[in-house]
Amino acid sequence: MITNYEPVFLYSALTFTAAVLAILLYSKKLLKKGDRRVKNSTSSKVQTSSAKSPTSTDHIYTRIHGKWYDFKDFTHPGGPIALSLIKDRDGTALFESHHSLTSPIKLRTILGKYTVCGSKSKKLCPLDLRDDECPYQWDDVESDPFVVDLKSLILRHFTKIAFARRISLLQATKATKERWCMIFILMALFGATIPFYGRWWTVIVTPQLAWITIANYWHDALHFSLSCDWRINAFLPYLFPWLSSPMMWYHQHVIGHHAYTNIDNRDPDLAHAPQLMREHRSIKWKPSHIHQTNRARVLLMWSISVGIGLQFLNDIKANVKSSYNNVVPFVKLDSWRMSSH
Repeated sequence: MITNYEPVFLYSALTFTAAVLAILLYSKKLLKKGDRRVKNSTSSKVQTSSAKSPTSTDHIYTRIHGKWYDFKDFTHPGGPIALSLIKDRDGTALFESHHSLTSPIKLRTILGKYTVCGSKSKKLCPLDLRDDECPYQWDDVESDPFVVDLKSLILRHFTKIAFARRISLLQATKATKERWCMIFILMALFGATIPFYGRWWTVIVTPQLAWITIANYWHDALHFSLSCDWRINAFLPYLFPWLSSPMMWYHQHVIGHHAYTNIDNRDPDLAHAPQLMREHRSIKWKPSHIHQTNRARVLLMWSISVGIGLQFLNDIKANVKSSYNNVVPFVKLDSWRMSSH
């Protein structure tokens, strides 16, 4: 049995060594030259303010529909992590996308308790000045026929579930007992393949189970949709951080991708490896993109680049440049937190 594990240990050691070397070389390159993906487009860069930023450990400032609020004394159902995602940002898009089941009147009542006074709010500015040029039109959004119809359908769907199961509306939006059982079964099945790692069938089964498990619990927990208890949603992703650091995923997927899906220079998922793939018009064309549909190129992207890039390089790059993929502002971590992530 020991000999079966020797190739695994050797491969792991070589992979880890290669990853560390790549990280060191890439970090050095970033510090010297910076990322050149947006070299010819000043509008695509994160434009930070030269004025004093609102960042403070004593306040949780955010701007929603043009007004500044301070949620330092607000206990959010999503926990402190939910509030941290909009701290020092324009949180309108995230606010609207996460409160479709709550009446606008109730939301305005809650917000009114935490409004920052006029004189103080004028001195505040978001981390990214591009937030002053929002890509969305929020005027009269509450009365927009499409929004009204969509919210009505969502409310009707979950109300029916809540009534049938005799639970609250909030509980109806979270994972059922059957869903939890499925998640634990997937975790157990993945764990059961580990002792056999190195055999031919694990090359297919193990990564497939890993991906299915991630999609069913890791992704949903980071969207606050598994449990009503924010602690469970926050803790579980750290059990199997296979894809990336949970904190980085919040920036990439929740703050960036879901708030600004497919929007030029706002969605970080449009340019994960612009040197190899051009998947959006915001990426400057290069000769290397000619063969981007080649199977070998796609395999390289999804097997090597995604692993090393999402799990290591993007973390360091964001911390060095205070920006995730040049489009999502990122507050630098201290050395201890950076190491842990």
